[in-house]
Amino acid sequence: MRTVEWSDPAIADLEEIDDYWSAYSPEAAESIAALIEKAANFLTVTPAAGPMIPEVDARKWRVAPTHYILLYRVTDAHIEVLRIRHARENWIRT
Repeated sequence: MRTVEWSDPAIADLEEIDDYWSAYSPEAAESIAALIEKAANFLTVTPAAGPMIPEVDARKWRVAPTHYILLYRVTDAHIEVLRIRHARENWIRT
């Protein structure tokens, strides 16, 4: 089974998301972080679940029920989470 690897930019994204939500509610921040982790773990067993995005040579997966998306690549051993972006952002350029 594949494992999840978080890129440095994805870790920075997660920290930024946590900082943002912690200012409003530490419980919300924890909940969103758990949903992001759950989505990444889902991809370890269903790696082709997200559609391919040729512009960034990666796949995307929505972190339901949030508006965040994971941009990720599939390797033989890993799901490499490249970025965690809000769906309203121009995430193709990030």
